[in-house]
Amino acid sequence: MKIISLQDIRKAFSTQKKCEAYLRKARWPKGVTCPKCGSKYHIWMPEQKRWFCKDCRHQFSLTSGTIFHRTKIELPKWFETIWLMCNSPKGVSAKQVEREIGVSYETAWYMCKRIRTAMKHNVFQNGLCGIVEVDESEIKTTGKGGGSDKNTVLGLFERDGYLRMEVIENFKSLTIERVVAKNFDQVETIFSDGAHWLRFLSKYGKHEFVQHYKHYVNDEVHINHIENVWSLLKRGIVGVYHHINTKYLQAYLDEFSFRYTHRKDKGSMFDKILVFC
Repeated sequence: MKIISLQDIRKAFSTQKKCEAYLRKARWPKGVTCPKCGSKYHIWMPEQKRWFCKDCRHQFSLTSGTIFHRTKIELPKWFETIWLMCNSPKGVSAKQVEREIGVSYETAWYMCKRIRTAMKHNVFQNGLCGIVEVDESEIKTTGKGGGSDKNTVLGLFERDGYLRMEVIENFKSLTIERVVAKNFDQVETIFSDGAHWLRFLSKYGKHEFVQHYKHYVNDEVHINHIENVWSLLKRGIVGVYHHINTKYLQAYLDEFSFRYTHRKDKGSMFDKILVFC
């Protein structure tokens, strides 16, 4: 479905029934299956608006196990918020969601938080492969008492693929390697700067590094993509959110990673959220 504006979303999903039909197709493209055992043998119970699985006797609804489950917020508003979060390059604040879809700030914040969970599930579904750029940065957030915190963040970017960012304790090799080990799959070449704590990367593939004081770009040996990520992320934090609580930084990193990963195929973002919701 080609949707290029919020007005398109409102027209296509103007009612709860339209949203339910689309969500059902996104969740179960080959037919409804039990989320507990995977069985296709079930009975629809119209009064309860639930299915009863004949094999494991589990009862489930269209929204069971999703970010929409047990919320009083109607699906049209969820769909509008998902579209806003997917199609705003630097992100969208809860305050903007409040204005756009007509809910309270608390409701908007709650919805954004749950949608970020679905984004995380998509970003972390596969290991990184091929050529990967590795870099680290410091991100400022608001800590307890309103003070400023500096957070160490590791970035892993698979060229033409997934972006991962994770808050880490420090820049030590052992700390970074724990993140690398769980995210690398079939990595062939790794590019990073010349920091000594990244020298261990040669264990995971061909490791080449760029010395910024000597040259900025050397053919394919560069980390320009991940450095561009830091620039976009920091501008988004200041320009859109103004400040982020330290406690929620990882969730915002997951949101940014999802949007950046699928930046060349914005039309698919909406459906990907529904699949992983």
